[in-house]
Amino acid sequence: MYTTKGKIQNYLAVDINDSLDSQLADWISAVEIYIDNFTGKSFEETADEIRYFDGNGKSEIQIDDFISITSVEILQLNSTDVDYTLTEGQASDYITYPYNDIPKYRLQMTTSSQIGTFLKGEKRIKITATWGHSSTVPKDIELAATMLVSSIIEKGMKGGTIMSESLGDYSVSFANIDTLSSSVGVKEILSKYKIWEL
Repeated sequence: MYTTKGKIQNYLAVDINDSLDSQLADWISAVEIYIDNFTGKSFEETADEIRYFDGNGKSEIQIDDFISITSVEILQLNSTDVDYTLTEGQASDYITYPYNDIPKYRLQMTTSSQIGTFLKGEKRIKITATWGHSSTVPKDIELAATMLVSSIIEKGMKGGTIMSESLGDYSVSFANIDTLSSSVGVKEILSKYKIWEL
């Protein structure tokens, strides 16, 4: 979770009645979805999950943010059978970038690689990794989530403008999160993490 009831109570300097715990959990979830969608990233660690990527026929490929990689496999075209299992290292098949930072998000084939490129094809690259931005949620993202949920609660306490929004099968009435994000200065925090499409 990007924030907690305790952090929200501390931010607002109020006690939130236990009868609102379920609603509060829904608001926290909605804010997390908003932050992930706005930035194009997830800030929670997901360990040993398999994800698939299209092969681009090039010597490098950009993938989701990850902390560490367990395995990289190249699948046969239009199949789930493994063609190649790659190993990490300068003298092996690939290296990860950036070198000295986490999260990492790019794989580069080495000159020693057994295949040289990420073979073209849909869903051809199978990667098992610990995904996410870091092992802990960055403090500024935690603050952004706390500020947004606190703003939703404050609007309700003050009888402010309320809109109806639906997130999947979950419906809740609260002021538009995007509008709140701008008004409380959260967008500036989130923008430094945003993936900008060129």
